[in-house]
Amino acid sequence: MDKNESMLFDEGYDKSKMIDTIDSFDGQCRQAIKLGEEFAFSSHGQIDKVIICGMGGSAMAGDVARRFAKVPIIVNRSYTLPAFADNRTLLVAISYSGNTAETISSLTSGIDKGLQTLCIGSGGKMQQIAREKDISFLQVPSGYQPRAATGYLALPLLIILSRLGLVEGMGQWDDMFTALGKIKEECTASVPLNENRAKDLAQALHGHIPIIYGTAGNTDLVAMRFKTQVNENAKQPAYWNAFSELNHNEILALVRSDLLRSQHIVLLKNSYDHPENRIRMEIMTGLFDEHHVSHTDVASEGETELGQVLSQIYFADYVSYYLALTNKLDPTPVELIEKFKVDLAKRTAQTS
Repeated sequence: MDKNESMLFDEGYDKSKMIDTIDSFDGQCRQAIKLGEEFAFSSHGQIDKVIICGMGGSAMAGDVARRFAKVPIIVNRSYTLPAFADNRTLLVAISYSGNTAETISSLTSGIDKGLQTLCIGSGGKMQQIAREKDISFLQVPSGYQPRAATGYLALPLLIILSRLGLVEGMGQWDDMFTALGKIKEECTASVPLNENRAKDLAQALHGHIPIIYGTAGNTDLVAMRFKTQVNENAKQPAYWNAFSELNHNEILALVRSDLLRSQHIVLLKNSYDHPENRIRMEIMTGLFDEHHVSHTDVASEGETELGQVLSQIYFADYVSYYLALTNKLDPTPVELIEKFKVDLAKRTAQTS
């Protein structure tokens, strides 16, 4: 790595060594699969829908499950449950810390309704509730930032739901690990900028606002994940949208392309995009060029749907990490979020 690159991606800012956690994601996934395969959970009666309650990085596990759903799967980011929750609903409460207020609230409501319930987390209040109410609790390793524990939260959930016949496409792990290995090989910190596409994209995004576009029912969850990783790791604005909805509204922003100079569009593409959405992306690429809007395509690795989706999530993790370094920030701390939680707890206590 030359001097200029060392200054641009100064690993000295990574005081908590997030790069080690990112690099070890494949190992996390192997442990997560084992956790899921060894966890005993059976339903009590027919299940025709799933409500997955979670926030932030924990909710992403639900978004991944929704991508492979055979029955309606709703990711619930709320204090309350949808009105349609009934005795044929599986409630999955996911909170890495086990203390997420919205998730605890929804879990309590589900228990009161007598829903079939599964909890996933590292401990906390949710584990205490599970013990008291004799609810299945899948415990994952502690010590991670929730956004860095995606494998631990998502893969056991997929395995359990697959055993229940509620999701499809699971079990082809070799392809997934090959895809993840390719991303790591190309994007780890020792790979120089001129050969590292994650560093290259981070450099392109530096000083810009990333706008990430996915496709509905496929890479929309990756787009959202990419956006939130930029927010939490790089501590900067980022936004996302999905085809084809954006062609019915957001496309008109190009009329004021003078306001888009600070933006950089990231187009997520993989083999499972609807053919018409591919055409839409081609047309949009032409419009970006015509209106002088900077943009980058991000492809996937692997052959299977899970392999391709997780490889794009993994790539986004590397990009957001390098973007944090270009911003001269430690990617791990989320001090403003923690301060907000403290203020919220104080005000909530005052009103109760």
